[in-house]
Amino acid sequence: MNTNFKAFLATAVLAITGATAEAAVRPHTKTIVVESPENLPALAQADAEAMYLHDTNDGRTFLYIEAQNGQQLTALDVTDPARIQRTAQTAISATSAFDFVRSVGDDGALIRYRNGSGVALLSLKHYKHPILVNSSALENAETSEALGQTALLVTANEVTMHPFSDPRNYNVVDTSNPAQPGTLAIISAVTQRLSKSDTGTLFLLNKDGVTVVRRLRVEQEHQIELDQQRGN
Repeated sequence: MNTNFKAFLATAVLAITGATAEAAVRPHTKTIVVESPENLPALAQADAEAMYLHDTNDGRTFLYIEAQNGQQLTALDVTDPARIQRTAQTAISATSAFDFVRSVGDDGALIRYRNGSGVALLSLKHYKHPILVNSSALENAETSEALGQTALLVTANEVTMHPFSDPRNYNVVDTSNPAQPGTLAIISAVTQRLSKSDTGTLFLLNKDGVTVVRRLRVEQEHQIELDQQRGN
């Protein structure tokens, strides 16, 4: 094999290898586009912990990115994916890094601290600058579940003293205004709970008897469905 042919072969191999590598990381096709942090500065969020999407009432969508051990939230306007823009950055007084659990109403998000210290609410009413809400209704919260869009059922034991204790104490928390959550009821030492899914009803048993937690909207929707089935 002469020297000229070896040089030609080496050049061809390098060209093929380069083309293959370029094809492997090609960021778009005719139907798919991949936007990477190195290509779009707004997406470059070093050491990010978690993220959350929020739709506003005026048709916009914001992506919140948590960083700095829960102490910082960056808001990106992602309404138009072709024009993602960084809107604001807000410092919050979180006790640790956290995970977003679920939406609460139209303007709130429930978070859970990763250090095991419980849950809290983020008010997104002022979407550019979210506010961490301190509320006695969520103190010592261990677990939580949604009661529709306007309430939470929270187990509120002494988390650090008696983790996952049984029987459990339940708080029904009104979150219709995420900036000012309030306690509707405290049901202590619940030994059993049952649910009726079609009406969204909860039955909680303790030494005092049975507490019934009703969801009026679900009841109304169920009644409408029954009336339609009966031809009324």
